[in-house]
Amino acid sequence: MADQADADSAPFLAAGSMQVESPEIPDGWDAARNFHRLKALVPQKHLRKIAEERAIDAVVERARGMMRHAARPMHRPEAGWPAPGELDMDATLERPRPWTADDIRVRPHEPRDVDLVAVLDMSLSMTGEKIALLAVAVAILRMKLDRIGLVVFQTTAEILVPLRASLSVRDLVRAVLEVPADGYTHISAGLETGLDALRESQRAERMALLLSDGLSNVGGNSIRVAHNYPRLHVVQIGRDVPQGRRACQGMADAGRGKHFHAPSYVALPRVIRDVARQLFRS
Repeated sequence: MADQADADSAPFLAAGSMQVESPEIPDGWDAARNFHRLKALVPQKHLRKIAEERAIDAVVERARGMMRHAARPMHRPEAGWPAPGELDMDATLERPRPWTADDIRVRPHEPRDVDLVAVLDMSLSMTGEKIALLAVAVAILRMKLDRIGLVVFQTTAEILVPLRASLSVRDLVRAVLEVPADGYTHISAGLETGLDALRESQRAERMALLLSDGLSNVGGNSIRVAHNYPRLHVVQIGRDVPQGRRACQGMADAGRGKHFHAPSYVALPRVIRDVARQLFRS
């Protein structure tokens, strides 16, 4: 009986107040895909902060795992020896004979002067895991470039992160995870706002990357807006339905860019890694 009494009284402190156990804190990718539910899952603010940092860690680590040994894009102008750089055999052989030491050509490595604004579809169809995978994609882009800007859109659009902010990978991931998914899909508003974000850039190369299924259900002609971009690339996400493909291809063509396809959000980080390698090839 004594053992039973001890067991019955175990949930209570000596003073008679009930002992409240801390909830289990979501960890790793589970925290990332449930980021918007953390307030309900972890009511204590200090514990929720731990879960949020774990979520960001998981997103960044997944992006890093896909970007092993990835180099920043470099501009490779031609120069004469003894300038530092790699020997450019083709350019050297093209020099008129007889060759001298002055004819040796090298390729110095200089960082490319490029700015990118990512335009992200955050309409109501976005679920917790989709947002987490979108955050991985953004982290990959930031790991490839020294800065990026972010525009998010649903019924309306906003500049989430201006280029001048030059946020770190972690801060960009946090910004994406915190965006609520809501509203309709207003692609033309996203593109208009993307133009506003890109106008602050003074760099030699300026481009935007639209991530969406291409299926607008509100707003104007997105292809007409795409014509105003110096360069607009489009990643079509989801099933390759004819309407979405036509819209995405049309925007990419109008923006003098390329059209890519990620068949699902699970595939999106891999596709973005390949897109980054192709667009920002050294």
